[in-house]
Amino acid sequence: MTETPAPTIVTVPDADLAAAVARPGGIARLADRIRASGAVAVAIGTDRFDAERGRGHRLDPTTAALALGRALPTHGLLVAAAPAREHPYNVARRVLSLDHVLDARVGLVVGARDHGLPATGEQHDPAEFAEVVRGLWRTWPLDSIIGDREAGRFADTTRIHPLDHDGGPGGYRVRGPLTTPSSRQGEPVLAVWHDVAYEGADLVLGAHRDDTGVAHPLVPLPAAADASEPSRASRPSTGPATRRRTLRDLLGLPVPAAVGA
Repeated sequence: MTETPAPTIVTVPDADLAAAVARPGGIARLADRIRASGAVAVAIGTDRFDAERGRGHRLDPTTAALALGRALPTHGLLVAAAPAREHPYNVARRVLSLDHVLDARVGLVVGARDHGLPATGEQHDPAEFAEVVRGLWRTWPLDSIIGDREAGRFADTTRIHPLDHDGGPGGYRVRGPLTTPSSRQGEPVLAVWHDVAYEGADLVLGAHRDDTGVAHPLVPLPAAADASEPSRASRPSTGPATRRRTLRDLLGLPVPAAVGA
């Protein structure tokens, strides 16, 4: 039996993102390249996980994802984060908020090392980081929102619960809950880089190599074609809103079981 190929996830170099942001029409032209690649989703900021490409200053992946998400209304977006630069509560809140803004098309990629930062003595477990992020996403179920004006009830608060994570010495202590409810796809897709051992991940990602043994390799973004103007397809739609496919739909991933039902 022939296996169905995995949906393509393309990785965008940080240099291409910076150039797109700096030039008029650059985001739209970058969106054209992504669309032409045939990918269903884009990984943003993964250069930081590479020792060769990850050094120096770079754009915040969530900011770049917001700009690209408007130009690519049917694509998914995965943003990168690592424990050395981020706290899991801030990442969980920021990525979930982005998932609401971009209509449930967002995911997170957690890596073990951010090569854009100097090595320090303090190290956090990336698997624990991923576990805390996922736990926080599950502290406020979306369907707990009631919105009953007459009764004065915004949500069923009995279903909103703290995380109360205590990782012990050297670990994270995070109470929660988040101030943002879960999204239409249940929660953002949680992926880990191939150097992170976390069994709860939806996907394991890696660079475009044949020897990594990863479950879902990334495809490099093809070089830019000569084009002075972005295509009309790259311009954000101003027509009636439609219910788009979520990132979980695009990647064939199940919706997580409801928590606190």
